[in-house]
Amino acid sequence: MCKPFLFFSIILALALCTLIEGKANKILKEQAPDFTAKALFPDGSVKDFQLSDYAGKKIVLYFYPADNTPGCSKQAQNFKDGIKQLEKENITLVGISCDSIEAHKRFAKKFDLPYILVSDSRLQRSIGKKYPGTISFGFYKRKTFLIDQSGTVFKIFNKVNIENQIDDILTAFSENTQK
Repeated sequence: MCKPFLFFSIILALALCTLIEGKANKILKEQAPDFTAKALFPDGSVKDFQLSDYAGKKIVLYFYPADNTPGCSKQAQNFKDGIKQLEKENITLVGISCDSIEAHKRFAKKFDLPYILVSDSRLQRSIGKKYPGTISFGFYKRKTFLIDQSGTVFKIFNKVNIENQIDDILTAFSENTQK
């Protein structure tokens, strides 16, 4: 009796994941949805971050589940280690989670993070709602959106490889430039 229910549950979960991934790709090749939210900047200041203020720039928006968790800490450290490579290519890195600014401050201080951390309200998740596929069962998923100088989302990493993310991002921007 349990086996049919388990089988049905697995099929339903796979269908939901496929549906979520399909919606995420809905903004591929579209203008990146603009948003404004409180953010912690590398100099320690807290102010509004508005995506449209970065028009004409290459942007990496990386959504992650939570500050100070093992996977997110590893991803943040890898971005810290590769930030110079991104900056050399004039790529702006922006991390987004639903953690508070205070949590972002502790996280940035602990790992000496040299990039912007945006706080998407834990209750509203208004940014996540604009970027489909970033929220699953109430939590952020690890997902990266690449935005070119025209403001177009040209690449979405639905499955992020933390170890190779810098190379993957640089390759994607390079290939997009060559088109």
